[in-house]
Amino acid sequence: MDLNSLYEEKLFSKWSTIIFTIFTVLFLGLTVYQIFIGPLGDNKAPTWLLGLIFFLFLLFTINFSFMTLKLTPEFLSVRFGVLSYSVSWENIEKCYREEVPLWTYGGWGIRFEKSKGERRLAYTVPQTPQLTILLKNKNFREFIFSTRKPDKVMELVEKMIV
Repeated sequence: MDLNSLYEEKLFSKWSTIIFTIFTVLFLGLTVYQIFIGPLGDNKAPTWLLGLIFFLFLLFTINFSFMTLKLTPEFLSVRFGVLSYSVSWENIEKCYREEVPLWTYGGWGIRFEKSKGERRLAYTVPQTPQLTILLKNKNFREFIFSTRKPDKVMELVEKMIV
């Protein structure tokens, strides 16, 4: 844990990793098959395209395997690999438990959704409780994120926004 952190948590996204790994292996197999054995069907896809799709799924697998939650004296930050979202404490109105199922905003991972005229951003991992923070001045009215310790994180957030 960083010396400047109030709280840090790293969540492994088992289902994202499994799904992306399956597609990574599939496209690696298709690429190798086409290079060493021959074309796949009469209208073969270019080998470079199969290789590119394999590479993209490999990047997705690596990027979306872990989600990191970090609370510092300045901000709350959630990160999936190279993609992150941070919000300063001054911009948080309140924090509460999110009780709706993940499919309400399109599943897990990074999701954008509009609900009741308000835009929402979600960084979530399946089978993990979520918290929602209501934002004052951002592109999104609500920011939803997963945490294994929702009560502890909510308590820290509430201390920081008072």
